[in-house]
Amino acid sequence: GVAVAPGVIATACHVTAHATTLRVVSNGERMQVSNQRAEVARDLCLLDVPGASQVPPVPLRDTPLKPGEELVALGYILGAAPRVSNGTVLRLHDYDGGKVIQSTTPFTSGASGGGMFDREGRLVGLMTFKFRAGTDNQFSVPVAWISEALRLPTGPEVAPLSGRAFWDAPEAGLPPFLQTLRMEAERRWSDLEALARQWIAGNPDSASAWHALGRAQAAGGRGSEALQSFARADALEHGNPVFLSDLALAHYRQHDDQGYARTRAELERIAPSALSTLDARAGACTPDIPQPC
Repeated sequence: GVAVAPGVIATACHVTAHATTLRVVSNGERMQVSNQRAEVARDLCLLDVPGASQVPPVPLRDTPLKPGEELVALGYILGAAPRVSNGTVLRLHDYDGGKVIQSTTPFTSGASGGGMFDREGRLVGLMTFKFRAGTDNQFSVPVAWISEALRLPTGPEVAPLSGRAFWDAPEAGLPPFLQTLRMEAERRWSDLEALARQWIAGNPDSASAWHALGRAQAAGGRGSEALQSFARADALEHGNPVFLSDLALAHYRQHDDQGYARTRAELERIAPSALSTLDARAGACTPDIPQPC
């Protein structure tokens, strides 16, 4: 958990979901939680801890994050005393009035409810869940949700919570950005294309929807169509390292050396740490053979 206001600790609701009583430990002192403000669907709980009123709250960032920004995670990974890990913002997913953070910052069991900070030490989110397929699928809920929850009245006494977090729903109830991850992991390319087209029909200015469509088209060997979709995603959300990487690979697979060099140079300007991954993916690609790379 993270102190976000005097006597208020923010954590993930799935950490406290079955609790009938809660205590917070700070500097060896155990303090009783009196009330819990729970937004279960967002997986965000605020704990009122009168004894923690002297614990200094962390500063909350009030300006937007950008893909490629450096992050620092601080949490009880595997239950061990606070560990620090570093990474970057990979993508920002619009959901429920905020932007869910997908990062390269590694964390695992025990880290839920820990803080995700920018390089200036401002809280940007809480580590919440990891999609167990592929890599770089760590997600944090946004600090904007915390700011909103702080304006809620004091919650009820601690008791078991009902309901499910947004990321824990059946596939049809997941946000589109999580559905696309699952379909990609399972290589369900026709399902992915159908979802992307439905998403675009409802929101033609969604860069993520166009990117998902491009991924499905690339996997199906429709390189020129994929290139157009990736270019559309980049135009709608320029500066996203994931979109630029896939756009560069689309140029590469279309034998467009100038386009590849231009996009790679743009990626190097925005997120130089992503270049090694791009080069490895390009090295594993066979330009004329349809396959994800």
